[in-house]
Amino acid sequence: MTAFPETRAAAGYAARHGPGELARARATLLLARLDACEDFLPGGDGDVPAVLRGLLRDLVLAARDLAGPAWLAATGDDPDIAAFTALQAAPVPAAPAELDEIISRVLWARFAPPGGAARPGPAPGPGKAGTP
Repeated sequence: MTAFPETRAAAGYAARHGPGELARARATLLLARLDACEDFLPGGDGDVPAVLRGLLRDLVLAARDLAGPAWLAATGDDPDIAAFTALQAAPVPAAPAELDEIISRVLWARFAPPGGAARPGPAPGPGKAGTP
């Protein structure tokens, strides 16, 4: 089970459908950062809080690079973007569940499917009614 299902879905979508090779490469890098974070979360190999904080910070920076600093600045009045921007200034990264929600909202806003279609999302788990 992934600790970042929404962010993983959004980054996966950007890796497959992103506008250009650079965006797709940055999305792939973000997916690698997600893997690294999940290795250090409780239940993973080597639960080291200082390392985990650094990895979560790297995750936020990779998401920033993928969304693009110029795009973030241009859309900074949106509450979801403002919440993401606040993460960058926070002395300690937010909890993984909160990061997942905030980062995924930014990525879906930046890389929304064409035609305003509902965003793809992670497959619902057993016994869950899923809406993407």
